[in-house]
Amino acid sequence: MNTFLTIANRDFKSYFYSIKGWAVFWFALFFTGMFFWSFVATYIELNQQSVMPQSSAPELNQLLTAIFHNLHFILLLIVPAISMTSFAEERKSQTLRLLQCSPITTFQIVLGKFFACFSVLSLVLIATMIYPLYTIIFGTPDLGQIFSSYLGLFLLMSGQAALGLWISSLCKNQFLAFLFTMGGVFFLMILNWIAPNLAENNGLEGAVKYLATTTHLDQLFKGLITTADISYFLIFTIFFIYLTYVSIDSLRWR
Repeated sequence: MNTFLTIANRDFKSYFYSIKGWAVFWFALFFTGMFFWSFVATYIELNQQSVMPQSSAPELNQLLTAIFHNLHFILLLIVPAISMTSFAEERKSQTLRLLQCSPITTFQIVLGKFFACFSVLSLVLIATMIYPLYTIIFGTPDLGQIFSSYLGLFLLMSGQAALGLWISSLCKNQFLAFLFTMGGVFFLMILNWIAPNLAENNGLEGAVKYLATTTHLDQLFKGLITTADISYFLIFTIFFIYLTYVSIDSLRWR
């Protein structure tokens, strides 16, 4: 356990010893703030117009849903930026060989790096909570929806981090790890949109929709917490952690 925590602590600190970790925080908060300001301005404008006949005011929960959907999009860029160095840089500098020759297991290495990556991304998400907090102070949003939406984002982020970790374990170049992770995350995001094109085969369409992250995330954004959706993200995370373990363990024999 101490070895696993040592690896996690080392990698976690390394993100903030360079400008990369701080740049990710700035990127996330700046663009989330821009979206929030734009949505609030639109929300206020529509509420002012609602006094006119045949017009209705938008609900505060609709504002929050729009913010969470944009957070989902921002993760598309943040997760690859954090996960790309997990193994790619270590493979390039050959320091991964030193880790593998030390008295620690492959599972401890993978788990330590996963939790370091997940911890950094969690801090980014926690920092963005200032915007829903603003709506709580000055409005009466559905607290259950806020909780379920952030639960969904945390679960999504863990799965994306595991995917990024696996891709990083296959690459020696950080930029390639970034591109392939972003491509993989984006593909899983749009699977739900391209599923109707497979309408001729209803069984295949249903399978494609189930694999899409947006199918399960949209339910959580609506405030619906189900065992099926939570299980999907947990299985997704465990599956790619296992693939990372297999990928790193295979390097011992090369």
